[in-house]
Amino acid sequence: MFTLLVISTTIYAARLAFFLIGQARPTPQRVVSTEVPFVSVIVPARNEEANLERCLTALSASDYPADRFEIIVVNDRSDDATEQVLEDLAAKLPKVRPLHRRDTLDHPNLKGKPGALQHGIDHATGSVYVLTDADCLVHREWLRTMVAPFADETVSLVCGFTVIRLRRLFDVLQDIEWLYTQTMARAGIQNGVPLGCFGNNMAIRAETYQELGGYSAIEFSITEDLALLQAMSNAGKGVRYLCDERATVETLPCETVGEYLRQKHRWVRGGMALGSKAVAFVISGATYWVGLVASIVNHEWLWAGGFLLLRIVGDGLLITTSVARLRRWKVFPAVAPSIVALLLLELLLPFMTLRKRIVWKNQVFRQ
Repeated sequence: MFTLLVISTTIYAARLAFFLIGQARPTPQRVVSTEVPFVSVIVPARNEEANLERCLTALSASDYPADRFEIIVVNDRSDDATEQVLEDLAAKLPKVRPLHRRDTLDHPNLKGKPGALQHGIDHATGSVYVLTDADCLVHREWLRTMVAPFADETVSLVCGFTVIRLRRLFDVLQDIEWLYTQTMARAGIQNGVPLGCFGNNMAIRAETYQELGGYSAIEFSITEDLALLQAMSNAGKGVRYLCDERATVETLPCETVGEYLRQKHRWVRGGMALGSKAVAFVISGATYWVGLVASIVNHEWLWAGGFLLLRIVGDGLLITTSVARLRRWKVFPAVAPSIVALLLLELLLPFMTLRKRIVWKNQVFRQ
């Protein structure tokens, strides 16, 4: 029993150390450049009539030079009033270029969101593509901050943190989970192991994207952001993950538990593309649970308390580093209880891998 508990503790502590070391590594210094590249902001929008104005107004108010960026919004086969709302906004906001994708392409790699993104990029003229979603609100300095790393010619992909708009306690839980996930993703990249990113806060060097063939050449994934990150990494392209308040976008939370679980299902199924990395992550988590349950069953209460303390303190430290860098102190008091809640959620994740049918934006996919 003692050996089992020691092994369980060691494996999880090693996982935690990997992420803490990655999070502590400094981001390579930015190359300073006086050049201001022309930027194409790509915004896919499917059934976003309620969110478009907020999103596009903030984008239009960016502090990036007004003559050096365009906003391309792709109405992706919406069945609400998105098309009319978009046309009305385009008439008021001169930076906005509306596109309407009315049919699903036969191309197997361009189903769903990848097809909408590719449609927008096909009409883009910028040397950098910056991606966000129609339900997001960008920081005023977002464009400038996300584009700055491209002064380094080795950088082809830049990722930033996405935070949750806070209105309810449930939103705070989601915000902490997103911070936790993104902190691990950033730490992985800092350690040279790409694990993920969020597609509503990415910037891509246009030349590299075209060189790789774009989404047309990337096998379809319900997590198209991870697929692009993997394609870039496999090609040896430089990736930066910014933990900077100015590089954040704010997205809307899931409104219901059902919507939240569907989101988790999509992430879990998409994350299986990580292969051996996903297996290692699952095994380390499962080993932790084996140790925790074994200590409880055998009334080893000091060990049980140690396992919980390892998770709360260790993961809490990991999350808090991002809370501090992003000045997100309003969620700090909820970090510890949220870790406990997310710990219980882990029990559901293995079962989510079994269901291949994925529902997203009123569309059904299989992966």
